Amino acid sequence: MQTVEMAALTQQDLVDATTLGSGPIHAPLPRYQVALLVAAGGALGGVLRLAVALMAPTVTTPTLVEIPWSTLSVNVLGSLVLGVLIGAIEVRSLRPWVFPLLGTGVCGGFTSLSTVVLEGSAMIGADFPLAGFGYAMLTIVGGIGAVVLGLLAGGWGMRRLTRSAASRPGPAAHSSATQSPAPQSPVTPSPETRSPETPGPAPRDRGAHDHPNHSPADHSSSDHGSANRRGKGADS
Repeated sequence: MQTVEMAALTQQDLVDATTLGSGPIHAPLPRYQVALLVAAGGALGGVLRLAVALMAPTVTTPTLVEIPWSTLSVNVLGSLVLGVLIGAIEVRSLRPWVFPLLGTGVCGGFTSLSTVVLEGSAMIGADFPLAGFGYAMLTIVGGIGAVVLGLLAGGWGMRRLTRSAASRPGPAAHSSATQSPAPQSPVTPSPETRSPETPGPAPRDRGAHDHPNHSPADHSSSDHGSANRRGKGADS
């Protein structure tokens, strides 16, 4: 039964995981899928180890014992790859199929502790205890050193990838940044908004006849009086 508090807690965990940069929390795979992934990865790792052993065979006889460099190299290389994988997962969670296939499967099938024990016992049985002890120490020190180096390299690489992905602009921002601005057409005012620029009538001076208090009758009487005065002046 799932309550509201459990659903809220699960959603908050997802938000926190994404906010802190560790990536979303993926649902676990079914057990049969995990088993199939481990089987496929183990088969691939075993084939790779056999290929390395065939390319660099080791000679072990009662009178001649060589350091099995092929086994030592696959153990150190497998430890390095496993360290890189775990270091990357510590910074950001990967897909749920990555570690069963590559970590448990490929790295587990590629490396071999039982072969180290068998070869070391053969060296001691052939009366070469120092060679067997040196081979064991090289395997232990080389494997631990490779794991530590892989952890540092995997964590550094994943943090670098996470920062670069976070600083990279999204598709929308990239398209808007690269899109050229559209040319702006000149704005033509509409006839309704266009203001007339026709000049008005020119102002004229107001004379005596333009006085607002004078009527047309006053104008005619004044003109008649002035004509009578001019006629009297002519008779005299």
